[in-house]
Amino acid sequence: METIINNLPEPGEILTHDFRPKIYSNDDEEINENNNISPKPTTRPIKCLQWNVERNYRASKIIKTLKELDPDIAFIQEIDIGCARSERRDHFREIAKELRWMGVYVCEFFEIESEKRTKRDQGGGVHGNAIFTKYDIASFRLIDHKYHPYNWERDGNKLGEPRKGRRFSLVAEVKTPFGPPILCYCVHLEVFCGITGRIAQFSEILSDATAHMTTHPYQLIFGDLNTMSRSIARLSHLCSTDQYRILSLGTSESVWWDKYLLSWHVSDGESNLLLESRGLGYFIEDAVVKKTFSGFTTSVLRTARNPGFYDPWNPEHDVTLHLPKYFGLYRAKLDWTLIRGFDVVKRWMGNHDYSASDHKYLMVALEFDDLLGNNSNLNDNIAVDSEAMEKQVWSSRRKYWARRTKRGWKVRKVREGEDCDHVEDDNGNGGKKSWLRELGISCV
Repeated sequence: METIINNLPEPGEILTHDFRPKIYSNDDEEINENNNISPKPTTRPIKCLQWNVERNYRASKIIKTLKELDPDIAFIQEIDIGCARSERRDHFREIAKELRWMGVYVCEFFEIESEKRTKRDQGGGVHGNAIFTKYDIASFRLIDHKYHPYNWERDGNKLGEPRKGRRFSLVAEVKTPFGPPILCYCVHLEVFCGITGRIAQFSEILSDATAHMTTHPYQLIFGDLNTMSRSIARLSHLCSTDQYRILSLGTSESVWWDKYLLSWHVSDGESNLLLESRGLGYFIEDAVVKKTFSGFTTSVLRTARNPGFYDPWNPEHDVTLHLPKYFGLYRAKLDWTLIRGFDVVKRWMGNHDYSASDHKYLMVALEFDDLLGNNSNLNDNIAVDSEAMEKQVWSSRRKYWARRTKRGWKVRKVREGEDCDHVEDDNGNGGKKSWLRELGISCV
């Protein structure tokens, strides 16, 4: 068991650890710990993991699962450092050390130790999110969100979880030996609000990603987006707090996001008209209450536009959290792997019994897409400008994965008695051919 560090980070502070036995030079030559240069590794798919590990309550099983999965890049939320509820251990350092990874961590909250907390939720340390990788993290930074639909410092006591801090999103540029740099976003959106609050926070991430499309066309937004409003959760005055608890009846929040947020491409217009037409509400701007049909501010409507991300999972059926209370009625897709510039060749979903965390994990194997700006092998009736091409590829991918995941994930194990849930399907080149044919592109 690790001993907690004496100086805890403040909310918004970033920590780093690097326990890799090997580093990579700028020329992508592998240099081992004795500084001997090895040949550049053979190109292969990059395995990328999304997982909320629920405050490291079951630390040993979490680390065991991570070792079995062996991802190249891991996006992990809810990592504790120094909290009584997780044995006052530095779980960020432990994960990096055990997996021999490089990692960056953002502290979101100082978890105040208080009699208001239950023993299981007791604080005394900090809580945040991290990006880990086997390879180089060339740079990192934060998105310090402007939108905070829940004030934890003021209202945390009401939930029995007094805290100091707020939500941040972590951004890192990861360099692998297999292709161009990857811009990675690790996200944990607010849970105690409604659809408008979560989309307002997420719009800032989409805006940042759009601003970096030219310099970093290969991007990943992985995280727990807390798309909670569904079924019995609509009755909650905590996680479904706006007019959409009624106006989205008949649709889960994850499907709602897919239909009205993620389907609006940046080239469709300067403002997301799908969101704008959803309902009647209000927002507060400059201390003045203003009416709007959607409940979203004009600035959110301008930034809530998708620059080309798709999620290769079913927004309705690929549930990643299922609470046993409330007669098992509360179940939802909270976790997302939003991908830009890559082709998905394999997918994994696991922790189906929730024995390691209250969330399932999602993992995808990705190949760099050679179609960004590539107009070769097109039929004469296909647009040749790069923006139109990118939108066509994005649209075809969304349609392809909507068809392929129509019935959701099929749970199965590779071998009887195996702890780690493995791949359901191998998309491979066959899947890619099917949606490329829709564009009139040949795929050898």
